[in-house]
Amino acid sequence: MKLMTPYHPPWYLRNSLVQTIFASYVYGKIWQRQKERSPWLAKFPLIPWQEHCFSGFRDVPLWGLWSCPPGAKGTMIITYGITGDLETAWYARTLARKAYARGWAVLVYDWRSHGKSGELSPVPSSDGWHEGFDLVKLAEQLVQLGCPPHVALTGFSLGGQLSLWGLKAAREEKCPYIQTAAVLSPNLESNRSLTYLVQTPIGRIIEGILARELYQAAKLRGDRFPESTKSEAIERVDSIRAFDREMVIDYYGFATVEDYYYQTSGLYLLDKIDLPYLLVYDGEDPLFDPTLVPEIQQRTNQNPQAHLLLAPQGGHVSHLSTQTKQEDQFWGLNRLLEFCEEFRDLGKCEDKEI
Repeated sequence: MKLMTPYHPPWYLRNSLVQTIFASYVYGKIWQRQKERSPWLAKFPLIPWQEHCFSGFRDVPLWGLWSCPPGAKGTMIITYGITGDLETAWYARTLARKAYARGWAVLVYDWRSHGKSGELSPVPSSDGWHEGFDLVKLAEQLVQLGCPPHVALTGFSLGGQLSLWGLKAAREEKCPYIQTAAVLSPNLESNRSLTYLVQTPIGRIIEGILARELYQAAKLRGDRFPESTKSEAIERVDSIRAFDREMVIDYYGFATVEDYYYQTSGLYLLDKIDLPYLLVYDGEDPLFDPTLVPEIQQRTNQNPQAHLLLAPQGGHVSHLSTQTKQEDQFWGLNRLLEFCEEFRDLGKCEDKEI
């Protein structure tokens, strides 16, 4: 992989925690007020979205927005993180606008138990265990709808882990369409990172915010599908681990949360995935255990298909840079696009040779 543009965050964002909070709060608040009219999107054309209810693995309904420009160069499936929905996932929507402007067909969707998909089915999320197969189904249906048969998976945080599972599932299912993935700040090992997160005051605050969002999601599931969820289980959701213990592991047949996290971990896929992927990561990401970095490096070094881009000071799902004449402030998103386009071009060459 050719690289590219060095990472230079502005002076006031040269701290991973500060940048994480800044990106989430400032850009998130602007997105809440202005949505697709947010100022950083002004130079990109609006996407003529089409709503569609897709069918995931084992027929789980997945609601999404998709669009295919004339002469599209490829298809990009974008997966957001642990909480939220398409109405709040400003980073996913920003990547969609940037990709569409560069000629990509795009899909943004609510994954299992999220947003409108959560209104259609009580099936819980599984940290990639079944979502990888969902991504295969989504790719197949997008091609049937007329999108290009070269599909790139992109994702952020837990959505990045799902995208890695999508590459694994694509090989297992012999799906010819999914050909690469590019992920930013992916969750890779929940057992270690959740233990690390609650060891500091700020980490406990972050975990508490996420836990409250998961509790609200559990309550919504209980209201919509009371037969699938016991009210006393919902009331025990006071942490991320508790959510997975009460709302997830029994459905998928895991004995413990620890076993569930181990079996669904993205870390142990890094040296085994045999499709090209890019992993953009900050070794000082405030949400993840920093001792993971040497193992991430070791596993990606062992895999010729893996491309690791360690960019310190980038924070969690942010990697904002100083804007230049050549490039806007979304350095992390630009690297994902750059990688997907490079491998789309390689795919064209291979197609010609065949």
